[in-house]
Amino acid sequence: MKRLLGLFVLLACVISSQAQEEKKFYLWNTSCVHLKLNSDYKMKFSSKIHYLPEEHFRDMTYLDFALSRKMNDWFSLGLAFRGAQTRKETGDVMEYRPQFVTGLQLPKSKIKCKTTNRLEYRTFSEGDAYARYYHNIFVRFPGQGAWPKPYLGEELFTKLSSDGTHLARIYGGLEMLKLDYLRIDMYYVWQQTKRNSDWQGADAVGINLHFFI
Repeated sequence: MKRLLGLFVLLACVISSQAQEEKKFYLWNTSCVHLKLNSDYKMKFSSKIHYLPEEHFRDMTYLDFALSRKMNDWFSLGLAFRGAQTRKETGDVMEYRPQFVTGLQLPKSKIKCKTTNRLEYRTFSEGDAYARYYHNIFVRFPGQGAWPKPYLGEELFTKLSSDGTHLARIYGGLEMLKLDYLRIDMYYVWQQTKRNSDWQGADAVGINLHFFI
């Protein structure tokens, strides 16, 4: 475990040194508490922070609350709300984002495949509000013995306007630890963001901490 953590830190340093001249490099951290209310209903509280190490500041902070209902073994519905704080040159911009969420997954499979679709309405303390559609697919593969379990994923963010898709991400990660009450994931993200008519790239490495109650 310590050796893998060391490799993860080394990867972050290498990507950061390469990204300083070419594109932005982020460190992401997510902490999430999952609360099972009964066999059908679950609540989730989470926070996510994006850091820009080369500029020595926090770029973005998310706070999330979600309530979901399991409809059957492969389908769930939920409502969520996100508050976000983004650092800008003129000061911090606040965002408030109600969401409607659906989830689909393959039941009782060794390869765990899950997709999430979300409709959200983004309002800001500065700038225009707009609606957006979010889609992801994450595939988790079985591990070998005590080795970390690999997973892959993708995310697409599409404005419901003429702007269309404006953000895309591809994930590659490892499930480092899984217990009844804790899961730790480490991952790399390749990100593309559309600004005006140009696509700008960024790299990120992150750690997700999931606590189950």
